[in-house]
Amino acid sequence: MRDISHRGIWKGNKTNQPQMNTDNHRFLKLSCKSALINVLFYFVLLSSQIGFAEEKKLYSKLQEEGFTGFLRTDYFSSDKASNDKTDFFGVTAQLKILPRFSDKIDSRFEARAYNFDLLNRGNGNYTTELLEGLAIFRFENSDLSAGKQIITWGRADGVNPTDNLSPKNYTLLLPEEGDRKTGVASLKYDYYFSPELTATLFYSPFFEPNKVPFAFPSFIQPTEKKPAYNIENSEFAFKLNKIGSDLDWSISYFNGFDLTPDVRYLGTDGGKRLIEISNHRIQVFGGDFAKNYGRYGFRGEAAYILTEDMDGIYPYIKNPNLYYIIGGDRTFIETLNINLQFIGRYIFKYSDVEKSQNQAERAIYIKNATFSGELDEIQYSMSGRLDYKLFNETLDMETFGVWNFNRNDYFIRPIVRYSFTDSWKGIIGGEYYEGDENRTLFGVLKKNNTIFMELKYFN
Repeated sequence: MRDISHRGIWKGNKTNQPQMNTDNHRFLKLSCKSALINVLFYFVLLSSQIGFAEEKKLYSKLQEEGFTGFLRTDYFSSDKASNDKTDFFGVTAQLKILPRFSDKIDSRFEARAYNFDLLNRGNGNYTTELLEGLAIFRFENSDLSAGKQIITWGRADGVNPTDNLSPKNYTLLLPEEGDRKTGVASLKYDYYFSPELTATLFYSPFFEPNKVPFAFPSFIQPTEKKPAYNIENSEFAFKLNKIGSDLDWSISYFNGFDLTPDVRYLGTDGGKRLIEISNHRIQVFGGDFAKNYGRYGFRGEAAYILTEDMDGIYPYIKNPNLYYIIGGDRTFIETLNINLQFIGRYIFKYSDVEKSQNQAERAIYIKNATFSGELDEIQYSMSGRLDYKLFNETLDMETFGVWNFNRNDYFIRPIVRYSFTDSWKGIIGGEYYEGDENRTLFGVLKKNNTIFMELKYFN
């Protein structure tokens, strides 16, 4: 099967500026999703109608084009929307294909269709999404990728302050961390100075935010304000990445919108508290490194983040901050790996939102600071991951957790994976959040505590 993931290396308004028609862009996105998924599912139906020999030949041809897919069923005892709903049974189909148009042009398409509440509230809740759909143009010393693509930056484990390009959906009822990301329509140019040194340029006028589990009581009326799809709101980034030596490292710069939204209090109307959910522009100067010494591995990542509120005046816009991670891992008895990381954050121009005189405003901005990590001027946390594989790695037991020292809240996520055969895998695990429900991030997410199970079939 071909691996075409970029040669393995990732791994003031101006009215005279041209603007893209938002409705046309959205219609194009929906049309592309529907067309791709219809074509893929039509193939499944068609293949069931033809003879075994023809089916085998067609399947072999698709495998040559990098065709893979899986079907999974999942159970979650709670959803991820911070509410009181329980018992969700869902089904997900995901297909991926890597057509090669010529020696110089590759492509990658991946689509997902799902219903996470099949038994209780499932009517009309089927959702389809195009995770990636792009063409990759190969040149002598460079690649140009155009289309919807997932881009991941950062070498730290699980927490990456330099990873600002592709949005995540934190409300998905799927067990794996890698399922959260979706692509962003963009251009990415990789220039290879050598097999070890790569420069990357990124550009996109189509910002998409993270989907986070905001939950508001009935007396709060939220509205969402997303940046328009236009040239003025374009994002761009640069990265210089070094791999394959004693020390792997990268430096990067990002100018675009914060993936995590902020909440602004607008006042009251008819007994309702009005709030606005929006994303503000940031600049991120980042870097990371990784180095191995035998069974020991060391890594670090840091980002200096500039925001639209450099003076710390507005409680609804994040302050500039320094966000850093340093840690390492050690492999024992070949299949046991322990990873520990220290996480720090310093908020410049810090102000205590709890000192606000307006009670309604104060309550909103405390929640905002809780989600954005600005309740304390200096914050210290620790993350840990323990991964143990048994029985020729058919059984994988993993636990990941984060503990915030300042407010003593924590999150833990155990998961067990077992491969019954090459095509069948089972997963069981859970997510547990603990902390003050009003003043800590993991405490706010307590209602998302869940047990989950999955049965997955893939080719």
